[in-house]
Amino acid sequence: MEAYELVDNQARLKDVCALLNSASWLAVDTEFERINTYYPKLCLVQLSNGSDTFIIDPLSLNDLQPLYDLLYQHSITKVLHSAHQDLEIFFNLQGSVPLPVFDTQLAAPLFDFDKGIGYGNLIKAALEVELEKGHARADWTKRPLSDAQLQYAADDVIYLGQVYELFMTKADSLDNHDQLTQQFSLLAEPDTYQPDPARMWKKIYAAKRLRGRPLRVVKALAAWRELTARKQNRPRKWIVSDQALIDLAKLLPEDMSSMQEMNNMTDKLIQRYGDEWLSIITEQQ
Repeated sequence: MEAYELVDNQARLKDVCALLNSASWLAVDTEFERINTYYPKLCLVQLSNGSDTFIIDPLSLNDLQPLYDLLYQHSITKVLHSAHQDLEIFFNLQGSVPLPVFDTQLAAPLFDFDKGIGYGNLIKAALEVELEKGHARADWTKRPLSDAQLQYAADDVIYLGQVYELFMTKADSLDNHDQLTQQFSLLAEPDTYQPDPARMWKKIYAAKRLRGRPLRVVKALAAWRELTARKQNRPRKWIVSDQALIDLAKLLPEDMSSMQEMNNMTDKLIQRYGDEWLSIITEQQ
């Protein structure tokens, strides 16, 4: 069992960030919840410099600025696995991602591991360590966290750092550094974390079979839903379902009474959004 420290008070956070300030790299992971919201809620941030491991509890802290100051230093490489979701959290909180980044999942094929390999499988293949999987779907918003949960969280950066160090011992023999750098560069692009509302219709499978005005309508409705979900911080399908958007695009209702006859529509939804939908439908002539 590897050691870690839980950081849940402001003074200690400042001390820990000062301690890690001279690191050349940090293994970084997060735990978050995104069941009831559009934006993920940050619940833990795990950090390791290869010798010290810390679990920072944002829900117990008033100010994360010392953490941001640490992570956004360009002199420190942030090592993550499948970095998109973790970096999205920081993008939403700070408007940019902490650079530079090294994503072990993207790098894995260059070191003869499977493309898209999961974290647990990479640790097993590279380090011959079998990680505990029982807390993958834990509720990270609840306090106090159990010792088993905290160890699970700590392991995510302890072994990540070891894999990074292993990769670095082999990095000089790589022939395609440029390919890796290009992949990492995409992780810095704002569009990676804030998708264009105008393209959200592509996530609705049935929309691809529409043509003409129905297609224009579903594109506009999907964009409206995306912006509404962000504004209300609710999952997009909690605003209105994919099927309801498809039905609106196919049936093209001209008034509220026509909407009330639709199978996938409720009076509550019509009262709340009906006027906006009618306006969108009318605009797509």
